[in-house]
Amino acid sequence: MRGNFCSRRQALAGLFLTATGCDLFRSLGDGQSPLTSMLPAPDRASGKQASPSATLSLARLEVCIASRPLHDHKSRKLVWEELDESGLMAPEQRKKLNDSGFRVGVAGSSTPWAVQSLARDASRPVSNEGPLGSPTSSGTAHDSSFGTMFQLLPGGQSYLEIQSQLDESRLSLQRIPQLARLQNAGQIRCVFELSVRELSADWVLLNLLPVVYSGSSTARLTIEQNTDKLPVRQDMLPLYEQQVQVRLLAGEIAVLGRYAAEDPEKWSIGSLFFQPFSEPGSTERILMVRMDGIETLQGRSDPGFRPGPQASGKL
Repeated sequence: MRGNFCSRRQALAGLFLTATGCDLFRSLGDGQSPLTSMLPAPDRASGKQASPSATLSLARLEVCIASRPLHDHKSRKLVWEELDESGLMAPEQRKKLNDSGFRVGVAGSSTPWAVQSLARDASRPVSNEGPLGSPTSSGTAHDSSFGTMFQLLPGGQSYLEIQSQLDESRLSLQRIPQLARLQNAGQIRCVFELSVRELSADWVLLNLLPVVYSGSSTARLTIEQNTDKLPVRQDMLPLYEQQVQVRLLAGEIAVLGRYAAEDPEKWSIGSLFFQPFSEPGSTERILMVRMDGIETLQGRSDPGFRPGPQASGKL
């Protein structure tokens, strides 16, 4: 009886091997067998792949805000003669922008002399010795000293303050239709919201939105303590009809300033931003944004990373 039972078990095992043995050792076509494919991921030596690297592109920008005496020949004429104004937008759009008192142009990667001179004057302390626009003592005009450098991601934004704490009693605000919506005309600040709309390997599309801030900027009491801590934000008036978009290659510079109307008595929103006062001794400002280059950051995720107790909220 026992011999018959053993032979019956051997026959049954042979039947299983005949039916499934090929499947047990058959390749799946990718170098793995069914047994290997059922192993946990850390034990698959042949199937383990490196995590793909992650890249992040950002734009390196430099900003310079230059101030020149009122009716200065350099800021009024020489700078704009070396800029391209016609290729940025349609003629009707440029006319609408000029009617609002704004003017925008682009300088090529070889920075014109007048733009370099404005940047040098803005980056050095004011001196009464020598003519305005003369070279600095070092005699160099390297683009690295153009202005303040910062970086922006696609969709990122920065705020460039052109005018601050303007005395509304000296301004003809009623002559500017765009400011009719201001609830409080005190402590006016003129700011450009600079943002990155698009980014590629060698160019960046910038959007510049003029914004007028007004009203008192005080502090309010916090809930925790009876002390002034949190500031109250000023009223904010974005001027969407006057926003401009500029596409810059590496080394190119966008220049924004006031458009001088044929009528010297005409006062516009561009005057408020770049030349709010016309008394003797007043100044006119020009905004310059330079695209220094595109920087790509590369990182790699660690598949073996495990969060520690602090990451899980445990101290």
